[in-house]
Order: sequence, then C-alpha cells, then structure tokens
Amino acid sequence: MAMSVATPTAHAAARHIPVAAARRLAASRSAAVAPLRRALLAPRSSRVQMPARRSNHGIVTAGWNDFAWGSGSIVANEPAAADGGLRSIVLKVDGEMAKGYAKPGQFCQLRANDDGKPAFIAIASPPDADAGTFELLVKRSDGTAGEICDMTAGDVVQMSPPMGPGFDMDKAPADAFPNALLFATGSGISPIRALIQSGVLVGRNVTLYYGTASPTYTAFMDEFKDWEARGVRVRHVQSRVGGPPTYVQDALKEDAENIDGAKTCAVLVGQKEMTTAVIEVLEGVGVAKERCIMNF
Repeated sequence: MAMSVATPTAHAAARHIPVAAARRLAASRSAAVAPLRRALLAPRSSRVQMPARRSNHGIVTAGWNDFAWGSGSIVANEPAAADGGLRSIVLKVDGEMAKGYAKPGQFCQLRANDDGKPAFIAIASPPDADAGTFELLVKRSDGTAGEICDMTAGDVVQMSPPMGPGFDMDKAPADAFPNALLFATGSGISPIRALIQSGVLVGRNVTLYYGTASPTYTAFMDEFKDWEARGVRVRHVQSRVGGPPTYVQDALKEDAENIDGAKTCAVLVGQKEMTTAVIEVLEGVGVAKERCIMNF
C-alpha cells in the first residue's frame, strides 16, 4: 500500500524555524536586495549608461553583413531598352569601393536616402580597381529602384561595398570543364555581362541563353557582336516573338543531345522557376548540380 506524506504549508513551516536561522535568512535577503536599492537611488550621472545607437551612416546590420554605408554619384543614366523600364546607370565610386569588387556576380545594396529600403543590384561592369566607376542595370519598380531610375547626373546614391561571393568559377576549372553554358533572363543579364567582359571565360566553349520578351525589352543587344567576338555564342530567346522555343529552358532542351555533361558547367541568373527548370534539364544530361554556379 502506498504511503502518503503530508507537506506543511509555508506558514506552518515558518513557525518551526529556529530564531537564529530566521535571523540569518532575513540578513541574506537584505544583502541580496541592497545592490538593487543602491542602483535605483543612485544619481543619474553614476548609473551605467547603455551605448548610444549608431546612426544610419555607421555600421548597420543588413541581413547579409555588417558594413558602413558609402556613396556613389550618378555619372550617366540612360534607357537600356525601349520598353520594360530598364536603365543603364554609371556610378562614380571611390578607390576603396572599387577595390572591393573582386569577382563578376557581386552586387551592392543601394538606397536613395537614410530611410530608404535597400535594393540589391548586381554590377554590370567587370572588376577594375582603377576604373573608378560601376555600371548598373536597374529595372524600374516601386520603391528604391524607381527612385534610383529617376536620378540624374550629379545625384548621390548611398551604397554598400560590393557583396556576395560572385561567380566562383573555381568550382568548374576550365581544363576539366571546357564547356560553359550561361543563362539569364531580363535584368539578370547584368552580372553575366560582367562575367563575359572580365575575360574569365576565355578558352572555354561558351553559349549564352538570354531570355527577354522581345528586342525592345532587351538590354545590351548592341553588344551581341562583341560577345560573339569574345567567343560567346548568343541564343536570344524571345517569349513574345515568333513561335517556340518560348523560354531559355525550352531552347536548352533543343540543344540537350549535343551537351557533354561530364565536361560542362553552367552559370545561372534569373527567377527561381527558370533556374530550377534549367538545372533539371542539365542534370538530365549529366551536368552535376555543383557545377551549376550562381551568385547568391
């Protein structure tokens, strides 16, 4: 049979504490409370001060990194295509900012003022520490991107240092993977342009699948001949012109039987639906997923 044990209440238990023990208990309670009482009664000047919050121009947490906001000034702002709200913008940057741009595929956070929500914009020109400028391709939209698109020469934009790993082509050395397939849609051509112009792809067999709605929505169309001269075969896939293929993944499927997956790598920039569909096709022809390189 289980036994039950009665537990005295706190009041009953207190009646059984010897006088000496009770005095010790009271003294310990007073010692614990004293520091708090002194802190509350102390003059304001002697209280511990919390560090002041940094201003918007100091070190801030932006989700990717802690960095100090810098600035760039607009040198030029011109339409990049007849339709689609694309703007080709040239920013003058200081030497430290230029040195921070080490790999094609890196991006900067930009905002028009202290209270603006940062826009993540890839750099469209190749790394060049001596150039002193960054070229950007910005698609007009509500918010920060639209504000930047409205800026004119001489206006100042706040910007982070170049961020992100860029395109890590060391994941697919040229001697082992001599074939490179590039995929971009819309404004995603920006970092791909930087990669082509950087010379990193020299010596590889390169094909670019570039998807836009039509020629009037296509940035850098006047550079196609230069890219071809650099050894890049351009497949311009237009979703609103002519018949199939409609999207870059459809064009890739047409070429799939000619792809040597064991010797091919890919670089992708665009919406998740596109990159997912392209990688699925590539894996189907033997291109390893780890050889599909992105800049995020």
